[in-house]
Amino acid sequence: MTRTKSLAAAFYLTAVLVGAAIGVTVDRWVLRDSWTREMRDPRAMRGRIAETLAFDSTQRAVLDSILDTRNRRMDSLMAPVRPGIDSVSREAREAFDRLLTPEQRTKYEQWRRDREAGRRQERE
Repeated sequence: MTRTKSLAAAFYLTAVLVGAAIGVTVDRWVLRDSWTREMRDPRAMRGRIAETLAFDSTQRAVLDSILDTRNRRMDSLMAPVRPGIDSVSREAREAFDRLLTPEQRTKYEQWRRDREAGRRQERE
């Protein structure tokens, strides 16, 4: 291959990769808020599935039953390990808290309050 063809191929490949990276980034940035809200609100996720797939009322009832059964089974599987998970999380929070200076702790606590207020506002 000639030098010109090699440069053209390299340029094309770079353009495709950069375009893909930008596309994925913009897509995630634009959709992040709606997906985040849906993941926190199971009813919103169910509604989106039913709406996207144009479910009728019977299909929606079956979907609700499937997801309710799944959630109950997942809860029963998680029950024995939840205390361990909670313990690991608590230990990590305590270690993180020891890492912070008093000024950082104040900023962090304010950040947590703001974040929680935002979550409550999203639910309303």
